[in-house]
Amino acid sequence: MIYNVLIKPDDIEFEVDSHQTILSAALEQGVSLAHRCKIGGCMSCLCRKLEGEVEYQLEPMLTAKEQQQGWILPCQAYAKSHLILTMEE
Repeated sequence: MIYNVLIKPDDIEFEVDSHQTILSAALEQGVSLAHRCKIGGCMSCLCRKLEGEVEYQLEPMLTAKEQQQGWILPCQAYAKSHLILTMEE
């Protein structure tokens, strides 16, 4: 499946295939997201999910509380719906 991702507040949009990470889809489409390691260890790509669902192949390096608050790691997250994300706290 192909899903739309909207990054607020800049209204940056791109598409992500459910079989690729959110970060890899963004980079392929020329959308610059902060990142370093691409494996979830550096936490540079950490952002908050405002709407939508993601899943991980491996458990992310986030606490249950962080996940409940909507924090995701786009370098490891796979979209399972259309998403609205923000890089702001």
